[in-house]
Amino acid sequence: MFRQYYASPFRPTYPAIAKTVRRKTVYYTDPRDKQVGTIPIGSVLYIQDGVRPLSGLTRQVVCREPWIIEAWIPRDYAKWDQSTRTFRSVRIRGGHLAVVRSLRNRRRVQLVADWILLACLDAGLEKF
Repeated sequence: MFRQYYASPFRPTYPAIAKTVRRKTVYYTDPRDKQVGTIPIGSVLYIQDGVRPLSGLTRQVVCREPWIIEAWIPRDYAKWDQSTRTFRSVRIRGGHLAVVRSLRNRRRVQLVADWILLACLDAGLEKF
């Protein structure tokens, strides 16, 4: 099971709950709401090999192999523990890696950076 709750680049899955408190409207998050990545889990994208930072798509678009986003991975952070005087690894939100699986060959699971997924999404390489 992938623990994908509270990944950094998120958008809420449920709308905020509005309550009136002393003639003021206050918005609360839905208790069922989990913070999930900017690209929803379950989206199908055609990831391209020619994507480079700040240059967009450099090769012709090939839509042969669709990939599905399965989870967003939180990042590891080294935190100083004063009592043991060592660093320990903790998980914090702010990770920009997604676990994707090929729909053509279901055995291949990859970690892909969010900028690659966003570049493919901006180029219109999403399967609806």
